[in-house]
Order: sequence, then structure tokens, then C-alpha cells
Amino acid sequence: MERLGKNRGIANLESPTDSRKSLYSSFVWTDYKAQLQKRVRAEDLPKYFHLTESEKIGIQETIRLNVGTTPYYLSLSDPEDPNCPIRKMIVPRREESFFSPEETLDPLHEEDLSPVKGLTHMYPDRVLLFSNHECSVYCRHCMRGRKVSDSSERMETADLELCFDYIRNHPEISDVVISGGDPLNLSDPKIDWILENLEKIPHVKICRLGTRNPVTLPMRVTSDLCKIIESHNTDRLSIFCNTQFNHEKECTSEAKEAILKLLKAGVNVGNQCVILKGINDDGETMLRLHRKLLELRIRAYYMYDPELIPGSRGFRTPLAKGIQIIEYMRGKVAGMGIPQFVNDLPGGGGKVSLGPNWYLGFHKPSRNHVFRSAVRGTYHLSPEPVDSEYEEFYPEISEETWSKLLQNSYSAFKGLGPLGGSGK
Repeated sequence: MERLGKNRGIANLESPTDSRKSLYSSFVWTDYKAQLQKRVRAEDLPKYFHLTESEKIGIQETIRLNVGTTPYYLSLSDPEDPNCPIRKMIVPRREESFFSPEETLDPLHEEDLSPVKGLTHMYPDRVLLFSNHECSVYCRHCMRGRKVSDSSERMETADLELCFDYIRNHPEISDVVISGGDPLNLSDPKIDWILENLEKIPHVKICRLGTRNPVTLPMRVTSDLCKIIESHNTDRLSIFCNTQFNHEKECTSEAKEAILKLLKAGVNVGNQCVILKGINDDGETMLRLHRKLLELRIRAYYMYDPELIPGSRGFRTPLAKGIQIIEYMRGKVAGMGIPQFVNDLPGGGGKVSLGPNWYLGFHKPSRNHVFRSAVRGTYHLSPEPVDSEYEEFYPEISEETWSKLLQNSYSAFKGLGPLGGSGK
């Protein structure tokens, strides 16, 4: 991690607002290549923020990936407010300088599950392809800091060809997730070449692009890029896109334009957010985000529990937070706006979903299941089929609990009235 030492030696400058205006007017705003060329680095941050002491220490002593943001994503942040959610994802803080005992470079053991450089084969039917090591913005919570912004992780054409060879030789693989870095930071011809190779492998039916560029550099989603994607989105290969919006401030008109272009190219777009301490770790913030995402025509997919990566203690939240958030959201937004709360298990165990306990158990004598309503908090009974052979499968509810709930429970024969009304 010594490569991060170049983030030292920062001088303070005044007028972040004026500095921002000068930056924004110095190039064509909609030119994504210019956005990348004008990326703000660690040494530039004092020009654009009134830094706190914690941020100064974080910039100088971070043990994580390099610092960088596009001017576009910078424009979503507040130069004065250290609690700005976008700012927290751009600027390192003091917590990034600590390698805590519970943290490790590769908590998911992806490298142990890598048969060739740049490919992780954790699940039988799918692989994760690391297409490159660069991103438009180096998010401080990035789970792959060991790879991202590290030039030694560059994927050359020969490396990618070895990945394709492995996929060709394993017919059980039907689904390829292209990640990085950010695959959309590659050139159009390189993206075209990667998709063409995947489309030619008969047993590969699904390709998922994992990109944050609709959030951090939406102007990268050009008409030319969408034509390339659409040309490979055929009856032989179905292309999806999973992006990562973490806060409603990221749901801009530019982001919506990028998403609409992808949708018109036939690409379904899903969102994988991460619960981040002090950014989105409460039900109302997540609810507002996912309502905005539906307006952008993005369906909820995953909500991740943060990984045990170096310098991430300042972002991690108790496991209960995720369960509370899902419980809060249920009934307040359509189901397609509620993500699955998942933990990607340390040690390479894969993802498991977690959620509130809506199911209380099975009352064997009456053959009824007891549920708690997410909308009302009331209790509801649902019978097991008479010919079922699964009675021993369910956790049993006690007679004491059953007696308490029975008089105030609802069923197919006793329903609730309108919200705020009484049952009948």
C-alpha cells in the first residue's frame, strides 16, 4: 500500500467556491474525456473544500486506494459541510489511516478463487471479470482497494484473452459479471471487443456490466457506447447493468439521461447500494434514495453490508441497521424499490440475504402459520395445505404465544379495514 504515500504534502488554498467555478468553466462539461483529464487528485482537494483536521490526516495518511473525482461528481458535494454524503465518499478521513484488527485486504478471498489473473470463480455458473483497474471516482468505501487505482493490476489484452479461454473451457459458466475498476472507463473499441468475445461463447447467456459511471460520470454513457452495447445485446447474449447510487443527491438529471440511454439500448438497470455510516444508514434516507431510483427507472437489487477492508471502520454499520432499514421501507414503496439486504460472507462464502422476521412460526394443532404485517404491525394467520408433509420443517410457535395472538389476529375470514380503521 506504499503507493498511497504520494498523497502527502498538501497546501491549503482559499475560496473553494471560486476554485470550483474556475474548474467547471475550463473545459466542455459534457465531454467525458475532459472530465477524466480534469479529475481532482489528493493534492487538489484543499482548493475545493474547507478541509477538517480529520480530512487532512486522512488525505496524508490513508492506507486505502488513491484519491480522485471527476469535476461532475465534485459538483454534487458541499465545500463547507464535512457531513455532506458525497463529500464523505470523495475525501478520506482520519479513520482511513487505521488498519483495524478485523480488516484484511481481501476479506472475500477473491484471489484464492481466481484461476487466472482477473477472474474470480466463486459460484458454479458465473464468474467475475476484472476488466481494468481504473474508475472515474475512487470511492472511499470501495471494497476492491487492493486492485483499484493500482497500476500493477492493469489488465492487458493477453490477460483478458486468458480469461476468455478459461470461460470457453468451462461450459457450466453462463453468466459473466464485468467489473473492475469500472469497465466503462475502457475505450469504446475495448468494450466492443470484450462483449464480442463473450457473445461468441455459446454457453455464456448473460453479461452484467458493473459500473458506477452513471453516478460519477454520466456523460460517459454516450450514444456511440450504447450502440456498441445494443449490437451485442442479442438473442445470444442478454446484457444487464448494475450501478451504485448510495444517496439521493446522486440522482441528477444527467444521471437519468444516462439511464434512459441504457434502457433504450435494451439494458435493464439495477442498483446495488452500500450501507455507509453517516451517509445513508437510516430508513428514511434509504427510502428517499429508492423512490428517486424508481423515478430514474432503476430497480432495486442489493443493499450491501460494508466489507471488512482496510481503513473502512468509519463506514461500517451494525448488521441490525440493514434489517431495520428494510423493515422501515417495506410498505412505503413498491416492492421493486426495496433491495435485498445481503452480506457477502468473509472467506468466500458468497452472498446471503437478511431481513426482518415477518414469520413468527407454525402452530401445529391448528396448522396455521403466524405472520407479522410489515404495513400494519398486525398478526395474520395462513393455513398449511391439508396434504402437506412439511409440518416438521417449520419452527413451532408456543401455545402461550398462540393464545395471546389469536384474538387479535386476522385471516382469510377476518380482514382489516382501511388504514386507520378497524377490522371487521
